Amino acid sequence: MKQYKSTIKGIALSFIAAFSITSCSEDVMDKVNENPNNAHDVPAKFILSDVGVSTAFNVVGGDFTLYSSVYIEHETGTGQQQWRAETRNGEPTASSTYNNAWLSLYSNIKNAKMVIDKCQNSSLDKGNAVTEAIGHILLAYNAAIATDMFGDTPFSETGIMNEDGTPKYMQPKIDTQEYIYGEVMNHLTTAIELLDGGNAKDNGLSGGIGDKDYFYGGKAEKWLKAAYGLKARYTLHLLNRSKDTNKDLNDILTYIDKSFKSAEDELKLAIYDGAQKNPTFSFNYSRFGSFSVSESLIEKLNERNDPRLAQSFMNADAEKHIEANEIKAAPNGEALESSSEYSKSMIGYAITAPTQLLSYHELLFIKAEAMARLDQSGVENVLKDAIKAGFENMEVSLKSSNKFFKDNIKGYEEVTIALSDKVNDYYTNNVSGKFTENEIKEIIAQKYLAFYGASGESVEAYNDYRRLKAEGKGYEVKLNNPLNVNKFPHRFGYGGSDVTANKAIKEAFGDGQYVYTEPVWWAGGTR
Repeated sequence: MKQYKSTIKGIALSFIAAFSITSCSEDVMDKVNENPNNAHDVPAKFILSDVGVSTAFNVVGGDFTLYSSVYIEHETGTGQQQWRAETRNGEPTASSTYNNAWLSLYSNIKNAKMVIDKCQNSSLDKGNAVTEAIGHILLAYNAAIATDMFGDTPFSETGIMNEDGTPKYMQPKIDTQEYIYGEVMNHLTTAIELLDGGNAKDNGLSGGIGDKDYFYGGKAEKWLKAAYGLKARYTLHLLNRSKDTNKDLNDILTYIDKSFKSAEDELKLAIYDGAQKNPTFSFNYSRFGSFSVSESLIEKLNERNDPRLAQSFMNADAEKHIEANEIKAAPNGEALESSSEYSKSMIGYAITAPTQLLSYHELLFIKAEAMARLDQSGVENVLKDAIKAGFENMEVSLKSSNKFFKDNIKGYEEVTIALSDKVNDYYTNNVSGKFTENEIKEIIAQKYLAFYGASGESVEAYNDYRRLKAEGKGYEVKLNNPLNVNKFPHRFGYGGSDVTANKAIKEAFGDGQYVYTEPVWWAGGTR
């Protein structure tokens, strides 16, 4: 135990040194590669490099996922802020809760807008079509997360800079979610046009983005697939507001056909090598005991005799792997605040697992849902492929955790990780019957289980739950927290920096209790 605790401390300290972009202040991202008195003296590719890493690490892998995993019951919060979020003890309604993520998000939006401006107007960057397209895609991505999490929120007046590098609007107005989603789709469309069927090049004087793009190395054809995949995701988000559902469902299938063909195409940050660490890993090691195994998740795995159940969990001290019958799960909404009472998720220690901005398995699950809603044939084959891709993604995380424990915990007994070869038996014996009973409900259940892990996908599980709950047909997964009767967080509260500094945000935030009563617009709300 002492060795384990010292390992945690050492990793946490080395992480801080190695990945300084995760500071709690927006100042870090604002100052990287930027003269604050001259925002146009740095080539766009360097700014965009920071936007990409921050989007993956601070936004996808940061507080949005950490809190979503509690609300959607992928994990049970049993320590510090996560326990207070679990028990709805002030945390979901406090303006300080999501402020770090808020600052990172709006820094990314500002910098992405700067990239686009430079590629359109700077003599150095004009003609860099791939760099500009990536700027549009990452701007759309961050804008979508902003409005998915906060609903109506500033966008149009954020990140607009004066020539001297100061903000043009000190108190940007709040835009509607409907407006922001229109802009998200417009930016993705613009990116697709710029990428020119995957043939686009960077021809500006500053040169191509190349290896400054940590996702695809500047490959236009890869970014084109990502843009189409994101269009599919966001069209799905808007399904409850659709004016022509059949058209939108068919559009989703068209977008997916133009998107990822395998996990090799995924939009993910895969730079973690032990020196650079997966953010879920970093959190679990710096805040050990904040998460414990979710009783709700275990029930769903047990119900399906899911092979992930036997391979994914550790004892309370996270020193050894345990079998399914040894798991002590933490009851949702009623757990003790304790770091040592309950079992832990093995995937929390996947030090090198990639962070997924958009995964292959997500697109396959979206495809299966769209096909089922259109009553098309072949849905089961797509669902099997989706489950297999999800299993393979989980294998990556579990193998990473397994290796880490072997290398760092004396006496750790290595686990044989094998999931993808179990898909056919799993589907035949445990999924097929449930699919026959209710196709969409089981597709969503399997998607939810695939989103559990170290990849940062709990936000999309949270989005699915809110979307499907608003639809009112019972497709959403069952959640256990008894506080959800009147305290389910329908959204995240605005960041404290702007609650203090922006009059419009302060008025919209009020006392923060609106997060329990007002769904976002695409989930049936008015803002």
